[in-house]
Amino acid sequence: MDAARIAEELDLERRRRAADGPDLWRRFVNPAWAGLLRSTGWERRFRHARGLELEDDRGERYLDFLSGFGALGLGHNHPALKAALRSALDDDLPGFTQVECSALAGLAAERLAALLPAGPHRVFFCSSGSEAVEAALKLARAATGKRRIVACEGAYHGSTLGALSLKGVGAARDRFGPLLPDVERVPFGDLEALRRAVRGGDVAAFVVEPILGEGGAVVPPADYLPRAADAVHARGGLLVADEVQTGLGRTGKMFAFEHSGTAPDIVTVAKVLGGGLVPVGAMIARAEPFDRAYGSARTCMDHATTFGGGPLAMTAVLATLRVIEEERLIERAAGQGRILRRRLKDVASKHPSIREVRGMGLMLGIRVRDAAGGWLERTPFAAFGRASAALLAQYVALRLLSEHRIVTQAAVNDPSVLKVMPPLIVDEAAIERFAAALDVVLADAGHGAALARFASEFVKHARD
Repeated sequence: MDAARIAEELDLERRRRAADGPDLWRRFVNPAWAGLLRSTGWERRFRHARGLELEDDRGERYLDFLSGFGALGLGHNHPALKAALRSALDDDLPGFTQVECSALAGLAAERLAALLPAGPHRVFFCSSGSEAVEAALKLARAATGKRRIVACEGAYHGSTLGALSLKGVGAARDRFGPLLPDVERVPFGDLEALRRAVRGGDVAAFVVEPILGEGGAVVPPADYLPRAADAVHARGGLLVADEVQTGLGRTGKMFAFEHSGTAPDIVTVAKVLGGGLVPVGAMIARAEPFDRAYGSARTCMDHATTFGGGPLAMTAVLATLRVIEEERLIERAAGQGRILRRRLKDVASKHPSIREVRGMGLMLGIRVRDAAGGWLERTPFAAFGRASAALLAQYVALRLLSEHRIVTQAAVNDPSVLKVMPPLIVDEAAIERFAAALDVVLADAGHGAALARFASEFVKHARD
């Protein structure tokens, strides 16, 4: 077999068929999604990506202020990560043998465990945040012997069946039922509601995002997580911190739970963990509950995955953690986050369409008002009532994309919130570009004419 020839032919085919991407997606992947992107004006054909920028097939450059919903913390194609992965490939490292204890996986686990307080810890590697949450649910039930799980309204923990059962928004959940039984949801930040939920002593775990991500960058009261941990532990349950979106520097700390001094029993991570190039997730658990669940020869393989701990994934984990440390990205996220928040508040103060700017570090949300306040009464948006806020957020995101070449999106569970999540490497020039573009878009929206056109187009597409 001529390996060089195969690689060259694949590269030529990729380049030759690049323009066919949307059509191939429409035919073989998800026709409805491809059609929606095209009909609403979102479709782009990106060819290259580096750092903070994407480049399309016309050579236009876009600023990425979504970073793959947080996965691209290091930016696109970080050179240190690429070099590490090339080296791992050149070394012909073994993977997925199923009959060895990989030193590379052990090293990556050691580095992750060292980031958490109150050790020792065990680490389970997988391929996504959803899988990490599933692992946490199984561990909590096995370790405690209890069945009930408590989660929060407005939360997002993934799309697999167990993770979906925790989701605090029902529209995209109920059609897949029956889901995981014995799950209760309480309002995020409401300590008394949580105490009532765990009072019976039958709760295995409270699963919580330290900051709601797809719920719209909602920060709870400062004492919420420590008191929640006390309430859950007093009744024999475990605290699971879902740090898939908030972790690894996003909020200006390595983990968002550090802002409140909490020590969770289980932490789930993914997204940034693979550096934006390799899908990888992990569940990090205190050794005591982990060993209760999986600490014998009979039980040690009761939760496993074929692809967990593969050589490229572990190389990506180690390289990502090294880049975060050496480039001081946590400190950068904290400092640039303060600058970004200040600029967004400056812009918001000029526009009545903005209700608030919230979040922490480089995980921010811009919450817009609905038409009930009167400022949209003369546009077609008024007919949508409270839903008009979601339409406005989409309008702003689309205008930023089409006219200013900036990528953003609305939060999944609260689409009235425009998510602002640039890579951790963001600089002040990029922040200023985003703030200036947002100011222009919001000023135009305040006049209503552009909004009216957008609303009319949206209604047409919705009917189709």
